[in-house]
Order: sequence, then C-alpha cells, then structure tokens
Amino acid sequence: MAYHIYISNSGSEFFSHFLMDEDSGALSPQADIALAGSPGAVATNPDGSIMFAALRSAKQLVSYSVDKSSGQLTTIGGVVLEEGPPYLATDNTCSYLLSSYYGSGYAGVHRINDDGTLSEEPLQMVQTDGHAHSIQTDRSNRFVFVPHTNPANAIFQFRFDEQTGTLSPNDPPKIQPDTEEGPRHFAFHPSKDLLYSINENGCTVSAHHFDPEKGTLESFQVIATQPEGTDMEGKSTAEIRITPDGKHLYGSNRGHDTLAHFTIGDDGTLTAVGHYPTEATPRFFELDPSGRFLYSVGQSSGGLTAYRIDQASGALEPIGQHKVGESPLWITFIKQA
Repeated sequence: MAYHIYISNSGSEFFSHFLMDEDSGALSPQADIALAGSPGAVATNPDGSIMFAALRSAKQLVSYSVDKSSGQLTTIGGVVLEEGPPYLATDNTCSYLLSSYYGSGYAGVHRINDDGTLSEEPLQMVQTDGHAHSIQTDRSNRFVFVPHTNPANAIFQFRFDEQTGTLSPNDPPKIQPDTEEGPRHFAFHPSKDLLYSINENGCTVSAHHFDPEKGTLESFQVIATQPEGTDMEGKSTAEIRITPDGKHLYGSNRGHDTLAHFTIGDDGTLTAVGHYPTEATPRFFELDPSGRFLYSVGQSSGGLTAYRIDQASGALEPIGQHKVGESPLWITFIKQA
C-alpha cells in the first residue's frame, strides 16, 4: 500500500508529489502538480477525495477533487479572499472549513457544499487580534482554539455550533501565558484531555489541561524546545506533533534547525529527550498516519528529510532526503486507491 504525499511550496506555484511506501517510509518522486498560485495551508475531507488549499499569492481558497489512484488534482472551484490564511482545518463533520488570518487578526468559517465547493462568502469572520496563526476544533467538535503569536500572545477560545458553523467567544475568551511565549500551533493528546501549544517567540512548548465540558484551557507546564545555553538570537519554533500512541511529542526549532523530542508522562508532563538535526528552517513537519515515519521540510533548504520513528524510544533515524519546491510549508497525506 502507498500514500500520496503533497508538499505545499509557498515560493513556487506547484505541489511536490511523492508516493510513500507504507512499509518502509521510502518516497518515490512523482511529477510536480502545477497550481494557479503559490500554495500555503491545505486541508482534506476524511476520505481524501477532496482537497482544500490556500493559494496565497492568488488570494484564493480552492477546492480540488483528488484522483486517489494517480494523485492528480482537478479544480472544483475557488473563492476570493482579501488575505491568504496561514492555516486551514475542516470541522469534524467536514461541513465547514475554518481559517485563520495572521495580518488582519480574524478567524473565518466557510460552508463546504455537497459538491466540494465553498460558500462564496464566509459565514463568519470573527475579529480576534494580530498574528492569528492556527485554528482547530476539539474532538467533540464543540470548541475551537486559535493561537496568536506575539504581541497578542494568546490562545483564543471559542464555542462552535456544528449545525450553523457559528463561532462564539467562550468564557474566558482567551488565555495568555505569564511570559511572552507567542503560541503558534497546537496538538491535542490522542486520548487524554490535554492540549500542547508550541510557542514561536519563547521557543517553548506549553502543556494545558483541557476541560471537555467548558472547552477551556489551563496551562500547567512550559518547557524549552532548545538545549540549555543556546544563543537564542534568530531562533523560533514552528510545528508540533504527537505520535498516535500519545507517548512522544516533537517540535521544530528554526535557526537551531532541529526537531526537539519529548516524552509525555501519564499525567501529561513533558520530559525533554533530545534534538535531531533537520532541514534548514524547519517550518513544517508531519507524521505519517501510522505514526512510524516523520517527514520534515526546510523553508530555507527547499529540501525534505524522512525519518523512521523507533516505536519504543521515539528516536528519529534519517532514511532519505529529497528536493522539493521553494519555501515549503505544508505536508498532506492521502491514501492511494
């Protein structure tokens, strides 16, 4: 069996396309997929038959049908935006596409129609604050979180109505770290009521207890992503992922150009394990659906490094490198039919 892997290259007008061998994690390069603008964030429906992409240079959200055999994309339709969003995610029913807007400070919601097109106008554009960076629902589909890097330095908390697609501020409407950490992206623990944010400006990860009834967060740990004594000039973090078994967490260090590795204790506490060299300026990385392989792309290198994850220790072993497009920032998996 195999997966199609699409690399979104924000400095090029194409997706890099690979086939991933499910057993070995090896990648076979395929022909690039031309697009009508430089791509950014990507989301898919649950079965991978429809893909949504932000074409940031064209200021569009575009829907594609996916030929799951060949991996080729066919445009379904597009809607015009005033600003390209840095993050896209569907809600758990795949009835709505959520988006965040870094420059203007908004969270947006578009309806996903039965044919895969998006509502011409957003159902909502909710003002938050500058540097809104990512957006996701919780597993119950009742709550939405939107981290903001500095100077906003907050995670906004919303209630979400999956019948109407409506976002409304929770109580409290946001939480803020005690210091200027700058929350960027986040990941829920796969089985516990925990949320972890990676903090761009502080080069840290914050662990939060998540109240599944109220939909609110409470921080209980902040831990550095870089070794003690590191010169922090020009350093920042970007992406965060947790293995499907909930035992290991990884974060990317830009400038230090490493992937930080933590173990997750039974109580959710993180323990630093080590750092693995990776591509220059690792803005994005992703785990394959099985959690056995990790793929990291470099904003500065235009390269991809593949790793095997040791299932006991969580250690990363490099298994291959490939060139991709310019300034890559997103990786998407779709199972080949």
